[in-house]
Amino acid sequence: MKRIIWIFSLLFPLLLNAQAPKRIFGIVTNEKEELLVGATVRWDGTQLGAITDTLGRFWLPHQDKEAKLVVQYVGYTPAEVQVLPHEDSLWIEVSGVTALEEVTISEKGFDTRISTLETRNLERIQRNELRKAPCCNLSESFQTNGAADVTYSNALTGVKEIQMLGLRGIYGQFMVENRPTMGGIATPFAFEYIPGTWLDGIQLAKGASTVKNGYTGITGQINAELVKPHLDKPVFVNGFTSTEGRGEVNVHLNKKGQGPLSHGLLAHGSFVENRWDMNRDNFFDAPSRRQLNALYRTFYESGDWCGQVNVQALTDRREGGQMRPIEGVPGLFAVDQQNDRVEVWGKVGREGLFGKPYNQVGNMVAASWHRGNSSFGNNRYTAEQKSFYWQSLYQTIIGTTDHQITVAPSVQYDRIAEKVNDSDLSRTEFVPGTMLEYTYSRPNLEMEMPDLVVVLGSRVDWNSRFGWFFTPRLSAKYNFNTESVVRLSAGRGFRSPNLVAENISLLASNRPLHFAADLGYEDGWNYGVNFTQNFKALGRSGNFNLDLYRTDFTRQVLVDVDQSPTDVFFYNAAGQSFSNSLLATLQYNPVPGLDVKLAYKWNDVRAMFSDGELRTLPLVAKHRGLITLDYTTPDKKWMFNTNIQIVGPQRLPDNSAIPHEYLHDFPEITPTYGLWSMQITRSWKNFEIYIGGENLTAFQQHAAIIAVSNPNSPYFNGSQLWAPIMGTVGYLGFRFSPSGL
Repeated sequence: MKRIIWIFSLLFPLLLNAQAPKRIFGIVTNEKEELLVGATVRWDGTQLGAITDTLGRFWLPHQDKEAKLVVQYVGYTPAEVQVLPHEDSLWIEVSGVTALEEVTISEKGFDTRISTLETRNLERIQRNELRKAPCCNLSESFQTNGAADVTYSNALTGVKEIQMLGLRGIYGQFMVENRPTMGGIATPFAFEYIPGTWLDGIQLAKGASTVKNGYTGITGQINAELVKPHLDKPVFVNGFTSTEGRGEVNVHLNKKGQGPLSHGLLAHGSFVENRWDMNRDNFFDAPSRRQLNALYRTFYESGDWCGQVNVQALTDRREGGQMRPIEGVPGLFAVDQQNDRVEVWGKVGREGLFGKPYNQVGNMVAASWHRGNSSFGNNRYTAEQKSFYWQSLYQTIIGTTDHQITVAPSVQYDRIAEKVNDSDLSRTEFVPGTMLEYTYSRPNLEMEMPDLVVVLGSRVDWNSRFGWFFTPRLSAKYNFNTESVVRLSAGRGFRSPNLVAENISLLASNRPLHFAADLGYEDGWNYGVNFTQNFKALGRSGNFNLDLYRTDFTRQVLVDVDQSPTDVFFYNAAGQSFSNSLLATLQYNPVPGLDVKLAYKWNDVRAMFSDGELRTLPLVAKHRGLITLDYTTPDKKWMFNTNIQIVGPQRLPDNSAIPHEYLHDFPEITPTYGLWSMQITRSWKNFEIYIGGENLTAFQQHAAIIAVSNPNSPYFNGSQLWAPIMGTVGYLGFRFSPSGL
């Protein structure tokens, strides 16, 4: 019976569409045939109206007798059109521009934006924001952002991890151009495989987001938008070097033909020859690395059709660990990691299906192969993953554009061969599923935008390992006015843990891993509220943003590093497991060219461990702060950027049972510290040079490895990193394009 009700709930909106009352469709343009977005259209003498969408289109209920249609657009004289009963489609041309005195308005928006028009709590990091720091890859692109926190996983692999809403990045969903990717064994390095120059922007969707992209993403989504061949520079070159021993070159080659095709090649090469040991513990502060990475793109755009094909291939090698043998201790604790990856993906879509402009269809297909082979002292880790993803999406309306519906079936397939020492963790997952999402928009003719939008979505998936998953989600927003909005979200999410890959830093120790027999999927609910207010103070622009989110896990796999200093235990949480996160952000432009950002974050992340105690998770800062100052001269030739990140106290795992001679400067609670970075950029027409420094306060975690004097000890552990172990790092880079920057 439940299945019949569920099937009917999917078909009901489609039946509504079939039985919908007759409607009239129209397009609004000016005398140059330019589409007018945001024009107000309403039946004269009624409250029945609509606002034209991004393609200048509108839909309204049909009138049974001759009626007058009134069209209004800022800067144009209102137009009135008589519509006869038999007419069902209109092309309305607004002419006779209202005479206005010439006024020049110059105002720059912030480079990190939260629009009051978005239904989801979506933070957009613009391309210009990424120029304010080195941003050599995606993992280094959040230094000036308060929503995502960068953490250091261990002292031996150099891998950085992202936290959102107080939880590890594995509870969010990572996408490239709205396509889920780099899950499974690629998880630890995913953000490092997207070079910074490839990024056109980043979108952070906080809280329970859309169900279009699958049942994961409990805490939100991070989507990386890449540069497009037809919009990027024909030739672009970027070079970078730093005192860390790092060198990097990025080259973009793009060609836009006369027809609908365009092509692009993005190439990246980088190396780190790291010989630093600033804390003098006989271990490299970071591994030496070599990476070659390339992406070829082909785009097709013609009429209602668009499509793309992409091929990415990379190889990545990392070597680090102990520098010299220790007298009386045999062998070296060496770290050697090799990863190779090939991925192919494509998209094709069309608007105007079945002759109706509001019908849109899209298809997305991706296939990838990833191989990893690593050694950490005596630990051996080998893995290979083959993945396939397909999604087909259909979007239409019910009656008018006030009611939209999206249906998207999908298939995800992952075959993973994985071994850690003598344990075989190989598995295969096959996940077919489908989703349905309904969007209601209430137009406000005075605001010339919808003031109330509600998105209801759900999906049903069958996982070959865990069975059926039902994922409901809700997003809603209400605009008090065009500059003030409140958003609500609630929803469920699931994930299939990749326990070793996601915790690969634990292999930088001699502790064996113990897995409980009943481990399975993770299941959590996320609830959130957001308030965004744009304002003017003393004639200058600013905005204030407040987020409050809670995540409740009904099923979570805990990584217990407290129970024993010589073992790691994986088991399901014994009781409560939750995260509360509050973020307040203020941006203000006090004088022309100067932007100021202040952010404060509070996290409360706790779980009940096997001993029945509800404890704060280790290595999570309860308080974080961010201050950024960005100034650009009026001629745009100079840009000065500086930021200070403040990291509050963190609880370290219980080290009380470790012998004292192996434990130095590992407090129970870490101190508060600040990291100061600065960059100066000088721009010419075709060339740009930037110079800067990171960690200018030279704050370091001097003791980074437990039992560093005896790498063969069962207490040896390099996974308790809570701050940088390198001091100040200086860097120099350039950007060049013959066609101008």
